[in-house]
Amino acid sequence: MGKQKATIEQTISKMFGDDVLTSGHSILNKKNIIISVSPKINLILGGGIPEGSFVIFTGQPKYGKTTLALDFVSECQKENCGGEFCPEGREVYYYNVEGRLKSRDVEGIPGLNMDKFHIIESKMGKILHAEEYLQIGEMLINDKPGSVHIFDSFSALCTEAEQTTEMNQMQRADGAKLLAKFCRKVANVIPVNKNIIIGITHLMGNPTGYGKAFKEKSGQSIAYQVDVKLQAVSMKAWKDKNENQIGQEVEWQCITSAIGPPGKKTVSYLRYGSGIDKVQELITLACDLGIIKKGGAWYTLQFLNMDEPPNLQGLEKTRQALIDNPEWLEELNNQIKTLL
Repeated sequence: MGKQKATIEQTISKMFGDDVLTSGHSILNKKNIIISVSPKINLILGGGIPEGSFVIFTGQPKYGKTTLALDFVSECQKENCGGEFCPEGREVYYYNVEGRLKSRDVEGIPGLNMDKFHIIESKMGKILHAEEYLQIGEMLINDKPGSVHIFDSFSALCTEAEQTTEMNQMQRADGAKLLAKFCRKVANVIPVNKNIIIGITHLMGNPTGYGKAFKEKSGQSIAYQVDVKLQAVSMKAWKDKNENQIGQEVEWQCITSAIGPPGKKTVSYLRYGSGIDKVQELITLACDLGIIKKGGAWYTLQFLNMDEPPNLQGLEKTRQALIDNPEWLEELNNQIKTLL
């Protein structure tokens, strides 16, 4: 009796590997860790940002895009967010394209592990151009599964041709074409290696008079690559009761999400020296949901299972009480998650 002829599936598996041809159940059974951004931003995203995502933060200058990215990666570095490739927390690579990362930026992010925070930037005698930044990124994305990469910013990438021509010579900016190639090369790698890529982009005035007043400077290819996109649409000063500015209230819009519907907006709180104020966001949500009762300047912590729950005067005292009692904060967070 002759040998049984191999099926086409067996041939493909032999030539390309056992896992390249699978059933649709492999998609349904795929489990990715979803990492928290902040209580209010999670709400508009449908839960957070999954590993294996290509993420864009965009908006006007000084709206807190870099702070949001740094705050998020500090969450990624936690052990419970590491996943199968990084059980002790994720490595973070920051591409300092604009050269504007300052000590205050990283010092103001609680929990950011500097041993797992690596910076790629130009040095004296070696100014990196766009091709080099993206080549380094491609190499690390391939070699470091589970790692997180912040490109600050995609919009400021300057190609070698731009860097080497004289100022009076008009050189076509090919950064968008270069980004398109980068996207094609890493598109398959990111979900397989469960990396997270965060690209920060700029909004530029649209001089044509047609369409939107502002256009994103980064090219069209990343619009097709993106899994999660947040846009800072407005910002105002956040002041304490003495009218001292303590941070910024930033309105974010979910342009697209990997796990929820697009279009939702929320106001997040950026506190100077503390990053995204997640406690402030929890208090705001709790008041909206009625599990903290607000009457005038008084806040009653009704979510606590007590005969006489604490009744605190002022937002700052309420915030500090939750910080000083981590078990209260955990209970508040759990109840909000359950309700939402």
